[in-house]
Amino acid sequence: MSFPAACCNTPPVKANYTSKGTKGKIGDLDCYFAGPSDSKRAIMINYDVFGYHANVLQLSDILGSLGYHVVLPDILRSKPLEEADLGKPAVLNEFANTRGSWESNKGDYTATRDFLRSKGAESIGLIGFCWGSHLVVSALTELEGYAGGAIVHPALIADGDLGKVNAPLLVLPSKDEPDYTENFAGLEGKPFFDKCKMVRFDDMFHGFCGARGDWSNEVQAKRANDAIALIVNFMSSIM
Repeated sequence: MSFPAACCNTPPVKANYTSKGTKGKIGDLDCYFAGPSDSKRAIMINYDVFGYHANVLQLSDILGSLGYHVVLPDILRSKPLEEADLGKPAVLNEFANTRGSWESNKGDYTATRDFLRSKGAESIGLIGFCWGSHLVVSALTELEGYAGGAIVHPALIADGDLGKVNAPLLVLPSKDEPDYTENFAGLEGKPFFDKCKMVRFDDMFHGFCGARGDWSNEVQAKRANDAIALIVNFMSSIM
């Protein structure tokens, strides 16, 4: 279980986007909110290792405009990885085993789920990018109360992990991720398998939907939109 090589060496893209949501807190956790706060359908998004970025804020706003109560918690507490950390496997491994680990972030997932429930959400979906995919898979394995999750250009997914989840899963790997065919096959036999789906973006790189995606590039923007459309359709099918 490790980061893809592209994740270790590719910096985030500088992007301009004027966000439409609001900032607030869940306990001591800073969050970005989008969409109607009284919606019965909610989504928690786990950004990639670079934290808040224009692309993930834009995705939050898109989903919010579709009627979801979207929460993008700053679970890295304003201390994301930086470009200077790239190419340093020891730094990335330390991150994965400490503040980026499931054990370190399980409490934030629980708090965010409970907050959304308190606001009237009856169905909650999860979206995770890069390392955030590992946390989403862990949440769907260990916690109850989620309708399902989407993982995009995943990282830190071990063999057999996907088959352990207890809710529908959408898997969107890029060309830089491993072949998840056997891992995904572990979902077969689950009562919700008909809602699970995997679509590879073999023409795209790790991070194209997150902080590494240059959405001013026509090709990248189209493929990011294709991925977003798959996420939207998936969320609609489970909530």
